[in-house]
Formats: sequence, C-alpha cells, structure tokens
Amino acid sequence: MKTWSFLITSLFCAASAMADVNVYFNHNTRSSYTDPYRNISRPGDNLEEVLLKEIAPAKKSIYIAVLEFRLPLVAAALVKKKKEGVDVRVILDNAYNFNINSQRDSSEGEFEASKLSELRAFIDVNKDGKIQKTELETRDAVYMLQDAKIPVIDDTYDTSAGSGLMHHKFMIVDGKTTVVSTANFTMSCVHGDILAPSSRGNANSMVVVGSTNFSKIFTEEFSQLWGNGKRGNFGHNKTYRGPVTTSVGGTKITIQFSPTSQKYQWEESTNGLIASHLKKATQSIKGLFFVFSDQKLSDVMEKRSIAGADVGVIIEPKFAFRDYSEALDMLGLEMRTAKCSYEADNNPWKFPIKEVGMSNLPKGDVLHHKFAVIDNKTVVVGSQNWSDAANFINDETLIVIQDSKISEQYTQEYNRIKKSAILGAPAWVKSQIKQQDQNCHDQGQY
Repeated sequence: MKTWSFLITSLFCAASAMADVNVYFNHNTRSSYTDPYRNISRPGDNLEEVLLKEIAPAKKSIYIAVLEFRLPLVAAALVKKKKEGVDVRVILDNAYNFNINSQRDSSEGEFEASKLSELRAFIDVNKDGKIQKTELETRDAVYMLQDAKIPVIDDTYDTSAGSGLMHHKFMIVDGKTTVVSTANFTMSCVHGDILAPSSRGNANSMVVVGSTNFSKIFTEEFSQLWGNGKRGNFGHNKTYRGPVTTSVGGTKITIQFSPTSQKYQWEESTNGLIASHLKKATQSIKGLFFVFSDQKLSDVMEKRSIAGADVGVIIEPKFAFRDYSEALDMLGLEMRTAKCSYEADNNPWKFPIKEVGMSNLPKGDVLHHKFAVIDNKTVVVGSQNWSDAANFINDETLIVIQDSKISEQYTQEYNRIKKSAILGAPAWVKSQIKQQDQNCHDQGQY
C-alpha cells in the first residue's frame, strides 16, 4: 500500500539508517513525505512510518508505553503482529484509555493532546456525523487494540486515580530495538491536526536505538509499570533506579526514569542527571522546550553562562512567559503570581541573555521538544519536561546521548526553530509585569 511506503527523500536519513542510533524529526527539512491521512505532501520525517518500520520484523514481543495512542496504521500493524503470535502490550495514561464510543473528558490531560472534536472528525471518514463500525475498525486506534484483545492498561491499574501523568513515549521490539519519542502517538504530535490543513504536527523528535542492553533497561521499566497485568506499579510505587549508562555502537547513552521521591537528594533525580551534564558545559547550551520551570536547572545554566557558555532557550509560547517559566529568569525579569508572590527561590539572572524567547510555528502546531544540546557533543532528550511535576510525579523517560553527529542533528533543529522564533520579552509581558506590580501595590501586598 502507498501509505505504508517510507517516503523519505533525504540521503542524509538513508545513510544514517545503518547506524545503531538513528534520530528523526517530523519537521526535518532534509526529508519529505505524504501525510497518509490528509494526503498532504510536506517536509519532515514520517514518525509513524518509523514506528511501522520497527514493528514489521517483530517476532516475539512489542511493548509500548505512551501517554496517548491514536495512530490507526500503527494499531493495524500491532493487530497483525498479535495474530502472528507476537506478545503485544500497551500502557496508556488513564485520561486517554478510551475509544470514541467510551469517550470521557480529556481536558485535564496534557495540553497538546488530541481534542475530542478532532478525534471524532478523524474517525468519521465519510463525514456523516455518525461513527460507523467500519470507521471504528480502521480509524479508532484504541478500539482496534481492544477489538483484537491486545492487553491495554493504564496508570489506574495500581488502584490509584493515576500517577500524575503516565507520560512515557517508548516502544521496545523483541528486546533488541527501542524507540524513544517526545511525540505521543497522535495526529497532532506526528502529522498535524485533521481539522487544520496548515498544521504539520507538533515539533518533535524520535530516537531509535538498536541494542539489547539498552532495550533491557527499558524492558525493566515496562515490567515495573505492567506488574502482573492486573495491578501495575506507577509513580512512586516503582522501585527507584538511578541513572544507568550503556554503550551502543560506540555511543555512550545514560538512561534514567522518573518520578523520583523527594526522600532522595535532588541530585539523584532525573533533573539532577540533567544538571550534572549542564555543569560540564564550557562552550554552549541550546534547548527547545514545551515547558521549562525547574529553578535549579536555570540556576546551573546561569553559572555556565557567566563562565562563558553561549546559552539559548526557546519555549512553547503558551508556557514561555508564565510566572513559573525560567525564560523570565534568563531575561532578568520577575512576574508575580495571582497571590502577589514570586516563585520560591526565584532568581532573575544578574547578567541576562538575549537568546531566549518563544517559538513561532504554524497555527495549531506546538513546540513539543524537550531537549538540550551541550557543547554540541551531548544531547539530553526524552519525554521529560524540565519541571518539578515531571521530576517528582510523572512516569517519564530521559536519555543522555554523548555523540557529536547526533548532537549536530539536534543543533540543526534548534537553529531551524530559532530562525522564526520571537526572542526577548514581548511588550505585553513587560506591561503585564508592570500592571501586576501596581495591582499588588494597591492591595497592600507589594
């Protein structure tokens, strides 16, 4: 079928496919493909096709842990493998463990998650306003898994109401290949919104690692989550494991999973692992973030900036200039909360930098990256946003890849986003800060 063909034209990506560690970006300007659902030709790596390519040779097992799963071609491939006798298991976040006929409000889920109206429009192929059984069987990914009796659990399977977010985005195939993604398995995160033809998907990356040692580490995490299949272990019910380092084809990769209980030192947490690598920066730190709100990470970056490292940070607009955003610190600004207080331990940089701001993507698309490149030789990436919630509450993945060639690919993605980014504090931010100060002064809370 045409929709299953890997329509990537980049010689760059074709050459890299022989490596043990491959990196893909759904906005990669060196590649192009045709969106299989909207029939739109567009630049980028087809992240769904990457998943299909890795699923195809599976003989024994396919384990997936992802916040949300709405890609029917991937669902169909999993159903096929299940029929072939492959052990297929899927873990979702409880807010998204439903088909369109058993829908529930997902408004409390992650911001970029597919809206129900988008999901309904995607499944309703003939646009008659009704969901037919054939549409469920070919377009509703969760229904397709359920109908094929593929085991699907979520983070309520530890008898709780959910562990914050089951925010992982990884897939393990045959215990030999692991896909680590910043993208959820959805239209909005991969291809673009079905109701917004101009959108090209939230900006994301995907890392494919061919290594039994690497896969073993992720299988251990999956096994903890899965438990006995009737009662899983999510959040702090999991056994704490610190960072583990392995070598993949000569590339050194360190892996750590969240959450970390606050009974441990912050330095032992996943964000602590990030900090340990930031501290090594001597030349540069460049990052793209959905959310960046961890004060301690900002403080480490300030010290490296003062020491001479070139620091640049671009954040999703909806979170770039909230009172908790570290973009404000980097610009030397402070914003009060609704209660007229400042963030705990707030630290506006004494020497503000200029390369800080928000992304400027096509309407409907979100900057969903969660990565930093350090000295153009180390990449920190995964499902983990740089926040306390990700560090202390959510089930998350972080990998640290020490490889100059892979770092260069992430640097290119940073530079691509930077070209259209809006740097500095917009006038409305400064006006808002001034107005908040005046309001708090009038209330006697200044």
